[in-house]
Amino acid sequence: MPQKKVEYIYVVDSKGEPVMPTSRLGMVRRWLKSGQAIWYGNSRKTIQFVRPITTNTQELTLGVDAGFHLGLSVVSVDNQREYYASESVRDSKREKEKLEHRRDLRRGRRNRLRHRKKRFKNRKRQKKSLAPSVQHLLDFTIREIKRLYEFLPISKLVVEVAPFDNQKLANPNIKPWEYTQGRMHGFKSVKDYLLARDGYRDALDGKVYPASQLRVHHLVQRKDGGTNQPDNLVLLSDVNHNQANHVDGTLAKLAAERQTDLNTNYRGAYFMSVLAKRLPTYFANYIQTQGYITANLRTLYGIEKSHRNDAFIIAGGTDTCLRTSNIYSRTKVANNNRVLQKFYDARYIDSRDGKIKPGKKLSSGRTKRSRELDYKNQRIYRQEKVTKGRVSIRRNHYQLRPHDIVLNTKTNRIETVRSVVNRGESVVFQTGKSTKPTNVRCLHHINGLREEKM
Repeated sequence: MPQKKVEYIYVVDSKGEPVMPTSRLGMVRRWLKSGQAIWYGNSRKTIQFVRPITTNTQELTLGVDAGFHLGLSVVSVDNQREYYASESVRDSKREKEKLEHRRDLRRGRRNRLRHRKKRFKNRKRQKKSLAPSVQHLLDFTIREIKRLYEFLPISKLVVEVAPFDNQKLANPNIKPWEYTQGRMHGFKSVKDYLLARDGYRDALDGKVYPASQLRVHHLVQRKDGGTNQPDNLVLLSDVNHNQANHVDGTLAKLAAERQTDLNTNYRGAYFMSVLAKRLPTYFANYIQTQGYITANLRTLYGIEKSHRNDAFIIAGGTDTCLRTSNIYSRTKVANNNRVLQKFYDARYIDSRDGKIKPGKKLSSGRTKRSRELDYKNQRIYRQEKVTKGRVSIRRNHYQLRPHDIVLNTKTNRIETVRSVVNRGESVVFQTGKSTKPTNVRCLHHINGLREEKM
């Protein structure tokens, strides 16, 4: 028989201080209806009293299962209850693409100025700075932890974090003097190491090429989570390193064939080391625990493996603890869409299989105008043009964004926004129905974080 789960509404007093949550949902409705309480900020699961109340709180423990998937759980050890559980994810795969796009827009604005004052001091990186993707993930983790202190009276913080030795993970028998003598020791660049490793051979056709005609290729792209480790790098000639092979899946098949060599990814271990070193600057008093302790307790209590369940064990939860139904999945999304112009490619019928494909997949494969190489020309397979290419320009900024929660005053139903179309004259919901913006009242803006109840 599944264990009963309790739903809570979080409570904040008139001064903004969090108090114990309540499971009396009927009383919450009456407090809101009578005006004794209001919804707190942009939330629809936290209320704030407008009158003075007694603030009797219990000792709550926040458990954190840190990593790329962040698990959070708040437990009261005294009365054996769980009050909050969530899994937060920040998609960092498109980090490089977003940064490059922002850089292009910034350069465009600067070039449009008649005169720009020279600046040199902003070129210097700060000391002990991190890569943008690591810094953003660190900031996201800290924000998610601090957010719970706004509506829950947390008195203890327990984090599962520990520094890792990446060199020892790669080679358990490493000697102290070998830390500065890695695989690329003695080579001036990564390409020199790859040339010696692969013998000047192309990874696709196996032919030998001069060094000037070979390019370094990432099997798993950086935007998809790939690294600069030599296991993720191969050499491709100018003939094979073209757009057609990127699009039609030829290079994806090459990455799948070498998947066994791509398992040495230490990005997670590196982030845990950074978090263990910088966490004391944000939280002075926190308790550190280890993963093997969590795994042993989870097995002892017979609890399924997940990030939120690990956080529940870290916070002091047991198999006799009353779990909550307030379980949320939180995903970081872009706050703003900086793209004002969007290109829709023309579509053609492929003569080989009769399928409709975009012009990008049926291109000439040419990447350099200065060289005439034997590219794989796919344009010869274009038959009839099905749709023409076009450019769409967004001219207005709309208040409602995708995944915003709104009230449709015409039907008195709560809906989720999918998009705003017809130059802002129509709002489309996730159900497929649409209405005018005047018939919609916004209840909750996602503000860059899409939250769904699990």
